[in-house]
Amino acid sequence: MTTVNAVDTTLSGQTGTGTFVGSSSPTITSPSFSTNATFFSTTITAVPIDKVAIQEFTSSGTYTPTSGMVFCIIECVGGGGGGGGTAQSSGQGQGGGGGAGSYARKISTAATVGASQTVTIGAAGSAGSSGTNAGGNGGDTSVGSICIGKGGTGGAGGVVNGVVAGGAGGVAGTGDFLILGQNGDGGSGGTSASPYSPAGGGGSSHFGPGAASLAATGTGNNAGTAAYGGGGSGGLSLSSTAAVGGGTGAKGVVVITEFIAS
Repeated sequence: MTTVNAVDTTLSGQTGTGTFVGSSSPTITSPSFSTNATFFSTTITAVPIDKVAIQEFTSSGTYTPTSGMVFCIIECVGGGGGGGGTAQSSGQGQGGGGGAGSYARKISTAATVGASQTVTIGAAGSAGSSGTNAGGNGGDTSVGSICIGKGGTGGAGGVVNGVVAGGAGGVAGTGDFLILGQNGDGGSGGTSASPYSPAGGGGSSHFGPGAASLAATGTGNNAGTAAYGGGGSGGLSLSSTAAVGGGTGAKGVVVITEFIAS
């Protein structure tokens, strides 16, 4: 334990002259201050941090701090949006990719966290069903109201011979440091199967890439399982009479790094 005593004093009615080396010697008069001395005493208690622990949540639950936790860094990312489906096409049909969930980081003390906090993991956005159907939105990820990462938006459903938008990335959530989710790529259908174009890829989250655009050599979709919070890809229908669904997004995650005094 260290005790610190400090004093803050000010000058009163002080004047003076100074001489500069040079061709002139101006007189300098200092401003006048009223007497105002303030004394205070405070006690600072040092707390040694000798352990670091990590709690990771991939499903909803309860965060109970490790005994002795002094402060922690909470990281949240929302669920990624699903990719849009596409209508049947004799040429190309492409859905838009889902937007990624946003990232939030918060430094919290043991007093702020309390005995426990509810953890909610943002669900993955559902895949857009076959046809011109948008993907579902990703859910929000949160640790109580302390830290919140927002879910991404689903990609638009694809149409023949038309351009559709990818889903918007998650908006700013709650925390000390925030990163928006990346938007999903748009889809561009055509009446001809050549030249080939890939379907819309999913947006990337802070934890890694979303689903890659499906290579324009077949029919199908890619789910956003590459990283937490990534978006799913749009569906691709190439030289096929069948409508195709989009890919699902990836769920969110919570990572809590604890700094502990034994």
